[in-house]
Amino acid sequence: MIEDAWDDSAIKLAAANAAKDTGSARQAIDLLREGGDVAEENGASEVTDEHIEVAVDRVQRGRVENKLRDQTMHGQLILEALAKLEVSGSTPAKSKEVQQAYVRVAEGRQQDPLTTLKSIQNHLADLTMLGFLERTEHNEGRAGGAHYQYELALDPTIVLETRDAIEAEST
Repeated sequence: MIEDAWDDSAIKLAAANAAKDTGSARQAIDLLREGGDVAEENGASEVTDEHIEVAVDRVQRGRVENKLRDQTMHGQLILEALAKLEVSGSTPAKSKEVQQAYVRVAEGRQQDPLTTLKSIQNHLADLTMLGFLERTEHNEGRAGGAHYQYELALDPTIVLETRDAIEAEST
C-alpha cells in the first residue's frame, strides 16, 4: 500500500464489512484492492469510504453472479421468473404463480420448460436451501389449506442483468 493513499476510515470500513460477511482478512484485502480500482477510475488520489462502498457492491454482485451461473438452466430460469415477479410487485408468490412466470420466461428464452408443478417446487426448495429465495408458509385453514410463498433473497436487478449476460454469451 502506498502511504497516504488510504483514508483510515476506508480501511476500517473494509475490515468491518469483511468481518460482518465472512470474517476473512482476504475479503478485506479484496475490498481494499477493489476500492483502489474505484478510486483510480474516479481520478482520486486517496481511497475513501465511498470507494469502499462501491467496492462492497461490486464484490457482492460478482459473488451473486458466480453463484447464479453455477445453477442449472432451469434453476436460473426460475430465478429470472421470480426476479420479474419481484420487479412487478407480485411477490411473495405461490409456486403455481412462479410456474406460470417461469413458463413465460423459458419460452421467451427458447427453452423447453419443465412440465410439472412438482419439478418447479423441487427447484424452489433447492434454491431456498442455497439462499437464493425466502420461503414463508401460509395456512389458511380448511378453506385454503397450507402453501408456501416465495420471493428473492437478493437484488432482482442483479439476477436479470446476469441472466441477460448469460444469454448474450450463449448466442
